[in-house]
Amino acid sequence: MKSILNFLRIHREERLSVGLFFLLQVILNGLLIAYYFKPFTALSKDYRNLFVKTYCLSGYDPLTYVVVSDWNPAYEVNRHPLLAFFYYPAYLLNYGLIQLFGINFAQFIVAIVLIFSAVYGFVLMLRILRELIGLPLKDAALLSLMLYSFAHVMIASVAPDHFILSLFALLLTIYVAGKQLKTKVEMKKWQAILLFILTGGISLNNGLKVFIANFFTRGKRFFNIWNLLFVVLIPSATVWYIGEWQYKNYSVKRYQAKREMQNRYVAWEKKQKLQTFRDTTSIKDTALQTQAFEQQWQKYRKDVRTALHKKPAFAHTGKPVSEKRFLKWTDISTPRSITIVENLFGESLQLHQKHLLQDVLTSRPVIVTYDWALNYIVEGILVLFFIAGVWCARRSKLFWLVASFAAMDMLLHIGLGFGINEVYIMTCHWVYIIPIALAFLLRSLHGKYQQGLRLVLAALTAFLLIYNISLLMQYLYF
Repeated sequence: MKSILNFLRIHREERLSVGLFFLLQVILNGLLIAYYFKPFTALSKDYRNLFVKTYCLSGYDPLTYVVVSDWNPAYEVNRHPLLAFFYYPAYLLNYGLIQLFGINFAQFIVAIVLIFSAVYGFVLMLRILRELIGLPLKDAALLSLMLYSFAHVMIASVAPDHFILSLFALLLTIYVAGKQLKTKVEMKKWQAILLFILTGGISLNNGLKVFIANFFTRGKRFFNIWNLLFVVLIPSATVWYIGEWQYKNYSVKRYQAKREMQNRYVAWEKKQKLQTFRDTTSIKDTALQTQAFEQQWQKYRKDVRTALHKKPAFAHTGKPVSEKRFLKWTDISTPRSITIVENLFGESLQLHQKHLLQDVLTSRPVIVTYDWALNYIVEGILVLFFIAGVWCARRSKLFWLVASFAAMDMLLHIGLGFGINEVYIMTCHWVYIIPIALAFLLRSLHGKYQQGLRLVLAALTAFLLIYNISLLMQYLYF
């Protein structure tokens, strides 16, 4: 408990930068709350329909609002096995407030969670850069702010999805493991288990990064039978079982209910069209009427399916390796090179002016280009500085821990194509490697070269903040 309280305490030298960052997060979350205030504070018998049809902020899902309004495992439970349970206390609080005041407080409660995650993620990045890499406070604050100036870290900080929570959990894992690497202390079993429950419970693939961190701190002793059993196998099996239990008891029933509703609608539509056909056809024989209608109906259904698959929700998903349960999330057809330029290092860091914050599953094309050459120049400078930072950090075990986290995401998203059509949504899972690499680059320089780089990084951060916030404001209010 003492260590938790010490972690939560904002140190004297951190207070100014953390306080200003907190104010920024309150303002940004306030903008979203104000924009959706009227529809989202209303009570409803179908919150899922209300939030999903009303909310649009890039491809982020408002399912957390659903969970906090009327608790159920609304997420893709195999990927987010414990997230709904983490929000259960928030649901109870909201339920009590609804009974007292008669309006839905989901937006406000979720905003508190988002602000906490963003602010303490900022604190963790600040401490990683200061305590583990050795930057002075001003440089650490600058690079920490740069992290949150990136477009889809900024947007994730206000979106009712899991990504900013994941960023906090991953930075916490890096901080804990980094301190242990510095002092040459092994990660304790209870620490690894708690970090896995937090990180993997929010997003299961990120839980694997806790095992990587455990390996970095323990070395060969990671393969100790007791470590593998109690840290890897039992927690993984338990979390997986919880996800499968939710899938069978909630998700399958929801999918079946949706399918039954669709089938009932198709049956009703067929009945209506058959009656219309019989009222207008010149064919008198009932059997011939049925035969002719069936041909017409099959053609109609084929046209409906063709039109459906031309819609962005299908057309933009790419070709999967297989249609089986988990392999259907892969994508082998979306082009990688332009995706890396426009989405991975593009939209992730700087919003595009065209199709601003639209959802790729509704109206946004998979590939959008910038209107200004300046955006490509900024992207190029950041990538070049990042590569230089990787070189400067090549002998740091801490950096290779961070790089292994990012490499896992690149394999998943760019290699296998999971979510590649909106890869920028996943920015929080890997982008912290950029300011960490830049920290090593900044630390390696001296004198006027260091001062010059510091000024360039400050200019880039200011540009990203002004540019991305102004486009967010434009999307919401203009």
